[in-house]
Amino acid sequence: MFLRNYWYIAAMPDEVGRELLSRWILNEPILLYRNEAGAPVALRDICPHRNLPLSEGVLLGDTIRCGYHGLEFGPDGKCTQIPAQPNIPPRFRVRSYPVVEKWRWVWIWMGDPDLADESRIPDFHWNDDPDWTPTGGHFYIRCDYGLLVDNLLDLSHETFVHALTIGNAAVAETPVRTESGDDEVRVLRQINNHPAPPLYVTLKGFTGEIDRTQNITWTPPTNIVIESRSFPSGSNDPDMVLEYRVLNGITPATPGATHHFWATPRNFSPEEEVTSAFHKGSVRAFSEDVEVLEKQQAMIDYQGGTSNWFDITADQGGLLARRKVKQLLEAEQAPNA
Repeated sequence: MFLRNYWYIAAMPDEVGRELLSRWILNEPILLYRNEAGAPVALRDICPHRNLPLSEGVLLGDTIRCGYHGLEFGPDGKCTQIPAQPNIPPRFRVRSYPVVEKWRWVWIWMGDPDLADESRIPDFHWNDDPDWTPTGGHFYIRCDYGLLVDNLLDLSHETFVHALTIGNAAVAETPVRTESGDDEVRVLRQINNHPAPPLYVTLKGFTGEIDRTQNITWTPPTNIVIESRSFPSGSNDPDMVLEYRVLNGITPATPGATHHFWATPRNFSPEEEVTSAFHKGSVRAFSEDVEVLEKQQAMIDYQGGTSNWFDITADQGGLLARRKVKQLLEAEQAPNA
């Protein structure tokens, strides 16, 4: 159902602390917390004794005590204490998962732990680069993760869904070029000599027509970077360039729900008031997407699936990404994988 031998974002760093955090990832219950040294820990959120979620227990130092019968488990998942029972069978343990904190996110590896190579964490360096000013957040969306991938690979919807924030007629009217490599899909759009959308006017004070690029890169399983750069048509003034990235870590929660971890680092105007305006504009735009995606999922469920979809030219990026995921799933699940 989901690709497993990849890094997924599990949480924002400030979500993971000494309080127990329960979160569904790839249709599995995961418990997240930080040990006393501050490092993140991830365990399967099910006590193997009678299956109460471990997140219903308490954290004692680095050890989780189950809230039902008091069994205790260390950060590595091994059972360290059973009340009134000195011998602890080796099978009494819960699964632990590799976790890494990088690019202002906590990443988890849900597959074979022996394959958990940190160098494979997607390049989202803009979110932790001193030359870029970040802001971001997390949405829990009641839709299949593939719908969000489709949404971000076809930005023509900005014209209709985001008319009051980042969209205008120019986006849907401008054709895209789609490219596909071994491990990526790219969707490229160049918009010339068109009015600026409302949020851009707020952020940069554009008064005339602008040139605008949207370069989108998808890498498996669900990571999308949108490069956006805009400036007054015919201008070479670097002070009038509006450039930012939209970083999207899409983590399937269950077959019908998705975690969307996003950030919009920019390389202009680092002032706090600009960050606040950019954050509010981003939240508003993503919230508009959430409303569409959840209603879309409801109709898909009603019809029993997506087999009756019609595809148009603008869908090419999403279709290529879905095709690559299907191929990777078949390879990952092959007997000799």
